[in-house]
Amino acid sequence: MIEIVLFKSDSCAFCPRAEEVVVETINDFGPGIFKLTIINVSENPEAAEEYGIFALPTVMIAGVSITGIPEPEMLMKMVLGAKVMMKKKSESS
Repeated sequence: MIEIVLFKSDSCAFCPRAEEVVVETINDFGPGIFKLTIINVSENPEAAEEYGIFALPTVMIAGVSITGIPEPEMLMKMVLGAKVMMKKKSESS
């Protein structure tokens, strides 16, 4: 399962659109492939610090993060990169 973390805040103008793009993109794959975690830094500022997030919205997939409203193509590239990394890890263990 590929974990996607979306960092957003209540005062972020671009966050609702970023969340929409992420949800629409992962819904195209069907259930059980992704685990989407949404962290609202308005409620949990420590989480942003913990992950080193300084701008919103930020999407993190397999340790790689992009800030701003993500393009679906960019999300796909990140997902494919995460899949390749997962495969390499399972082959080496």
